[in-house]
Amino acid sequence: MEKMVLSPHYDGWMASLDTPVQRDVPLSARTTWKIGGPARWLIQPDTVPALQRLLVAWPTGLPRLILGGGSNLLVDDNGFHGVVFDLTRHLKRMEILSTPLEEEGVVLVQAEAGVGTRALAHFARSHGLTGAEFLGGIPGSVGGALRMNAGAYGGEVRTILVECDLLDTEGRVQTRPVHQLGMGYRTTQVPADWIFLSARFALRRGDPVVIRERMRTLNRTRRKSQPLRFPSAGSTFKNPPTGPKAWQWIESVGLRGAREGQAQVSEQHCNFLINRGGALAREMRVLIDRIRERVDKAGGGVLALEVGIVGPSGLITD
Repeated sequence: MEKMVLSPHYDGWMASLDTPVQRDVPLSARTTWKIGGPARWLIQPDTVPALQRLLVAWPTGLPRLILGGGSNLLVDDNGFHGVVFDLTRHLKRMEILSTPLEEEGVVLVQAEAGVGTRALAHFARSHGLTGAEFLGGIPGSVGGALRMNAGAYGGEVRTILVECDLLDTEGRVQTRPVHQLGMGYRTTQVPADWIFLSARFALRRGDPVVIRERMRTLNRTRRKSQPLRFPSAGSTFKNPPTGPKAWQWIESVGLRGAREGQAQVSEQHCNFLINRGGALAREMRVLIDRIRERVDKAGGGVLALEVGIVGPSGLITD
């Protein structure tokens, strides 16, 4: 794939910023699949106002990509030829908010978008708060979890979310309650170019010992059922709304353990596509396309992706 031709003006604009800019940063090290070429530029905003200033002065035509924990992204082997915003270095504060609902056992926890989902689960546990245990085994950041309504083992972000703050394309902060986000199964109806900044979650007082044991039980279940020895992006495909689950379709068409180079359908869990070491994005794409084609021909329809595909100019529409 040919490299995008970007105006030389962008280099001058980068040099004029009061925010440090890194160049040619490998993205393979910043995704859980450990796949992908470099980002042409990477910026780690240290405050929301700094991020707002960037958006207000954003040059027309310059692609940007928001990166959290990189747990649901397959980055092109040629990398991303625009600007990556990494929110996980600075925007990662958590705090317990005062609320009159505490008398009813409900406590609000605020977390910024760069907070790790696992860190949020353990923060809640350490304060004797229950409801976020399911996040303990989900890799990634709060921002990413909000974007896709992350969930596992019966829990979903929307079940504990109260409201969140977002940054629109004009750099304005928009606060939206959960019922205005259109959250569904692994999806949120929020404009793709809006940026999640922070969120408030409603958790309940609980026994710390019981909460810890619940998290340990979930982690034991995860280790038994998921191929955690190899880099992956978790579940690659969404489960169809009815009928067999995605992994059952993949197994039924004979693709358990199928390989393309160093990319492989896990023999332990068919909906996990793993990097056996040095896998390329193009190998993973070939494997993804093979699965979708086989399942579609078998009557399962085209499986929807749970992961995002990042090309040189940005996210590729599924």
